[in-house]
Amino acid sequence: MNSDSIKTLLAWCFSRKFWIDPRIRIVSGSHGVAVVSEDIEIPTETTLVHIPRQSVLSVKSSPISDLIPASPYGRAAQLSLALALSVEIANGETSAWHGYLQSLPRDLPGLFWVGGAGDFDMELLNGTEAAKLLVNLVEEVDEYYDEIAASVFSQLPLSPPSLSEFRFAYGLVSSRAFLVDSYHGLAMVPIADAFNHIQDNHIHLESDFDVCPECGSLNRCLHDDHNDSIDEEAQRNEDDFYEMVSNRTIGPNEEIFNTYGDSLSNAQLFVQYGFILDVNENDCLTWTATDLAQFVDCGRIETIMPSLSILPWELIEESEMVYRDARFSLNDDGSISHSLWLVFAFQVIIPTTPINGLVPRLENLFQRQLALERSITEGTPLSHDDEDDAILKLAELLASLCRARYERLSAGNKSNEELGDLLDTFSEGSPTRMAVSLVLTERSLLDSCMASWEALTLVSPTSHNY
Repeated sequence: MNSDSIKTLLAWCFSRKFWIDPRIRIVSGSHGVAVVSEDIEIPTETTLVHIPRQSVLSVKSSPISDLIPASPYGRAAQLSLALALSVEIANGETSAWHGYLQSLPRDLPGLFWVGGAGDFDMELLNGTEAAKLLVNLVEEVDEYYDEIAASVFSQLPLSPPSLSEFRFAYGLVSSRAFLVDSYHGLAMVPIADAFNHIQDNHIHLESDFDVCPECGSLNRCLHDDHNDSIDEEAQRNEDDFYEMVSNRTIGPNEEIFNTYGDSLSNAQLFVQYGFILDVNENDCLTWTATDLAQFVDCGRIETIMPSLSILPWELIEESEMVYRDARFSLNDDGSISHSLWLVFAFQVIIPTTPINGLVPRLENLFQRQLALERSITEGTPLSHDDEDDAILKLAELLASLCRARYERLSAGNKSNEELGDLLDTFSEGSPTRMAVSLVLTERSLLDSCMASWEALTLVSPTSHNY
């Protein structure tokens, strides 16, 4: 972005009564714009931007809101906002948001699925978490365009946005929109989206979410059940804005980063925002009950799972190989979730354990696993235990699960060495480079998990071929 675009953006903000702290400035960045501090330190809990509520672009604030199907959350909400946004972009200089819209990027190279990288090889993502997130995404966007957006465009006095232009608008929404309050819902928020993302962020958006869903008022209004004593003066003077507030000290001449949430994995960041982090502690692999059906009798197990609340799950904190998570998952340390452990442990013990003995048997099995883990850490040998055979079978089942997932991560039949070579041929920010990184990370997590369970079988006195 050039300086003229930034000046136009700031002039538009000034006309809309934004307030931007003079200790920060908006500059041209590698991905459009960025926000940096001046030559001064900014303390934590400092409000740096006031963004008037009426300045955001949402379905509610759109001039064609009555033509757009309302959706409160999820992909449907993104599609509705993309429709409103695509119309405003098509309106050009006549749009009330033109000063803001002209500052948005003109391409989204990271979001390959909106056409930002025509040479991207989708086979690289085979079997990845990103591939799961992409299931039906492009089809849903195209279907919405054909069945809803095109009909709306035909009712408006403008040149209708093309499918590629609508995909682009959806990409902007996916990568930049915020859920702001119960009135606007998902919205494009000027200035808030100028801050780039990092996990260890400096700043965040603050909003009074619980406003009137009918008119957006923060105070009492005509839509309240009891409105006899509405203070109209208070309504006019209410703090009707969102705030960008620092959550840690910002150093002099430092880029200021926002966050899109501290729980997003690289697969989610890749699909929604078009970038990944070098290290992301939220990375994980997940399975559905359908995925597990080839390894375990899920139907039989589901009838017993609800009774497991009495198990002493605080013991999980002592394990390096199991962590607490309701999903069937594998985390960034290569540990499996307690839900996944339960399903496979059940599969091992059900044939030889009466129903009324399942819970104590599971506890004994986990206690034995903890003892084997400590044996590895401390280097102390253990004598044979009745649960050792079950531990070995559990390890074999988990190894089979990991191997099957590994085989699905085919990456176009490329080995890790070939992927490493491919990684070096693409620049930072390239969708192909990011996809290769995702595959290598997921393969590494599976390798780590299999290695941990193999080590457990080797330390067991009943160890056999694994």
